[in-house]
Amino acid sequence: MPLKLPICNFDAKTGILCANCEARLQKGEITKADVEASKAAIGLSDRLPELNRVALRRAFDGGGNYVLEFEQKDIPVLRSNPSMYSELETALKGKVWIVGAGGNDRKFLEDVFFPAKVLTVNTVWLSDGGKKTKVIVPAKRSERRIGDFDKLRDAVRRARGIELLVETEREAASKLHP
Repeated sequence: MPLKLPICNFDAKTGILCANCEARLQKGEITKADVEASKAAIGLSDRLPELNRVALRRAFDGGGNYVLEFEQKDIPVLRSNPSMYSELETALKGKVWIVGAGGNDRKFLEDVFFPAKVLTVNTVWLSDGGKKTKVIVPAKRSERRIGDFDKLRDAVRRARGIELLVETEREAASKLHP
């Protein structure tokens, strides 16, 4: 089964969009991030056979970093290869987070923070009527896998419109017991 992409597989291989995909890009049905992620995924599909069994639904560019949205059923397949993230990051020249399509915001955030566990997700309402989503993750080791929280915040905002506050368990505890 070939890799399913937001653009034609032929376009992804050649790097040139057909008239149909170009029209979809102009209408906003697909984005430049979808095109870039599709080209990267098809380029890696020979070395990473897991990619030939999955469907990339959407890609979101967070300032040169990407949130890649795959079918929910494909997430375990992608996580079965530990080098998947680093290969995709090298191909896209930025940090990559793999998430399942659909689902609620908590499931999306759990996918973004994987393999770190999300301990708490809370909505914080601001005095100006806005809201932020506060996520607490275990201690410092989370930062090694997740990387720069600023990049993460930007990618999550662009993918789901979530304004994110991230705290480690240690930081949250120090606020409760100064």
